[in-house]
Amino acid sequence: MTAQLPSFQRYQLAFTARLRDTKNAPPLAGVPHERMAVYEEIVFNNLFESVSACFPIASKIIGKRKWLKLNQAFMRDYSAHSPLFRKIPEQFLAYLNNPSQELKQLIPEYLNSLCHYEWVELLVSGIEETNPQDFQPNGDLATQKPVFSPTIQLLDYDYAVHKITPRKKPQHKASTQLLVYRSADDMVKFIELNAVTYKLISLLLKEAITGKQALTLLAEELQHPQPERMIEFGLSLLEDLRSQGAIIGKH
Repeated sequence: MTAQLPSFQRYQLAFTARLRDTKNAPPLAGVPHERMAVYEEIVFNNLFESVSACFPIASKIIGKRKWLKLNQAFMRDYSAHSPLFRKIPEQFLAYLNNPSQELKQLIPEYLNSLCHYEWVELLVSGIEETNPQDFQPNGDLATQKPVFSPTIQLLDYDYAVHKITPRKKPQHKASTQLLVYRSADDMVKFIELNAVTYKLISLLLKEAITGKQALTLLAEELQHPQPERMIEFGLSLLEDLRSQGAIIGKH
């Protein structure tokens, strides 16, 4: 099939194959090694720097040698679905989610979750804010539906990703819920949630109900012995989220 292509396209395919896999793809005929090496270095370094900048903790967790090898495999094996340079870290995540046998041997089980957690900061920083038309910044969250920041991301992981460091690697799974959003001063904020608060926010994001209605449903589901106290506490929690900018008003 390749042989039927025009010569310039065959050259392009050979050129890009060499860029992707300098160890195994044959050198281009008539191209000096030194010149080709310049292209190989520039292209890989651009990709490597983009990925490493988004995942600083992950890169330190697995070490320089494995991180380099992982990026080389990404460069060689993955076909990106976006031409945008900013999308490279997202494409890297997609690559991690479909690991080859080689990849499985390189990375710890928790690395996918850690990388997703690190990537979310980039995602949230770039979301365009569009507030609802019937949005009002002030009002009673108990009797109205709370409006969350349009940048909000509700995350659920099997590991405590926000606590992972090169010196503190997880030894076991730990269910972890986080709320991420961009504040009014354009700072990306992370809030650790407990399981009940995570359920409450999930319910408010999915259903057209007031704060008190959501808390009442949650108290019934949990069979709370003192539902009124839970509702009171939950409403104060919603107000706290408003003070932090995660909730921006009401419908």
